[in-house]
Amino acid sequence: MITIKTWPDLRAAIETHPAREILVAHADRLEEFGDQLLAELCEFILVEPTDTIADLETKLGRALDPPPWEYVDRSDGWYELVLVTGDDGFGYVVLIEDRPQVLLAYCKSLTL
Repeated sequence: MITIKTWPDLRAAIETHPAREILVAHADRLEEFGDQLLAELCEFILVEPTDTIADLETKLGRALDPPPWEYVDRSDGWYELVLVTGDDGFGYVVLIEDRPQVLLAYCKSLTL
């Protein structure tokens, strides 16, 4: 599991990670808040093929059943799951590649 909590880490991921187009779209939306710490706005979680539901639940500090997501989308070969956790708008953006891996069945169940 790769966690992105800083602007430099987000920029680095945009340069190197296969989910760069989704990350660029989020960076563009967050640009107006560039004077704030990224960790105050959101945290990106890039799930790796061996990560499990238990791993993601531990990272988020909550169960995934029932599904807690505010937004679920599948595009460009990725599942994008967004969870807003605070009144201030803080949220997690979870990206899971649409390829054989432990969390794929869970993602597919969200988009039925």
